[in-house]
Amino acid sequence: MSQLQTIARGDNYTAVSTNGLAGIRDFTFQHDVLPVDVEGKVFVSEALNMTGGILSLNTLPPKQSMPFHHRHMEHEEIYLIIQGQGEFMIDESRFEVSAGSVIRVAPQAVRCWRNVADAPLHYAVFQVKQGEAVNAGTIEDGRGVNKPIAW
Repeated sequence: MSQLQTIARGDNYTAVSTNGLAGIRDFTFQHDVLPVDVEGKVFVSEALNMTGGILSLNTLPPKQSMPFHHRHMEHEEIYLIIQGQGEFMIDESRFEVSAGSVIRVAPQAVRCWRNVADAPLHYAVFQVKQGEAVNAGTIEDGRGVNKPIAW
């Protein structure tokens, strides 16, 4: 099993690497309640010292499917397709996804997905407790800093 590589760390940040998109396939997620180990999945939340939400990076080999359907009790998920082509099944609906697709799935929805291409499907999944995220006013949270840009 691979390890995340720490790139940089400071009081207010942490940066890690999987050694590229192809490096994600070297990770395996194991959990007692899952029927199988999930290859090509790494949770980066803990390594990043995240205090809200859960983030995983994932890859699904060509022509492969997730080996099970699942749903959540409290967490909604946001899937960001980084590279590749796939198909999602959410409840009774099916639709195609590709690089740049972003999908929000409510906790109670039953979901599964597959890679329909001859190349890996790379994607990120962000989980947050439903209702915890602030939809209105998020842009107002940012503040400009009077500091010149000097690279």
